[in-house]
Amino acid sequence: MKLSRVFRFNDPQTGAPQISDFPDSNPTGDTPLEIRMKHFTEVENFTFLAYVLGHELGGTTPRPIRTVTDLQVPDEEFQNFVNIAKTASVTDEELADSVLDVGINWEHFVASNDNLLLPDHPLKISDVLMQEKIDSLDIISEAFVRELNIRSIEKQIGTKARKSHE
Repeated sequence: MKLSRVFRFNDPQTGAPQISDFPDSNPTGDTPLEIRMKHFTEVENFTFLAYVLGHELGGTTPRPIRTVTDLQVPDEEFQNFVNIAKTASVTDEELADSVLDVGINWEHFVASNDNLLLPDHPLKISDVLMQEKIDSLDIISEAFVRELNIRSIEKQIGTKARKSHE
């Protein structure tokens, strides 16, 4: 049973715990505000599930975050954060903590701007610069979760994950 479209599952090929991709489409809802509220609930669930997975992995050896190597985001402040992440090596738990940090920011940026939502596009707001920040946090969160998913598969199979999972 679940209300959210994000979830944890086991990879059918490896049995490794995984976090689903974040949905690209709007959740269902009777009003634009309901759709937006369901969206920020999914943001929270997505990042919390990834946080738990990262702590369960428990890897203590710092490793690069491979999923940010070519990452570009629209907001300059958050691009600077990505540039730091490109050169960082972090443990699974440190990456999990970063997912939660970025994800909570993403959720709060979305939730704090309900008054600016565009009725025809309830996941977008009229403030273009703030929307770039929201989009940037989304992109970074998804990249960090992909890295945790790759690390989970690597732990399960004991080697580097196949390119198809990157």
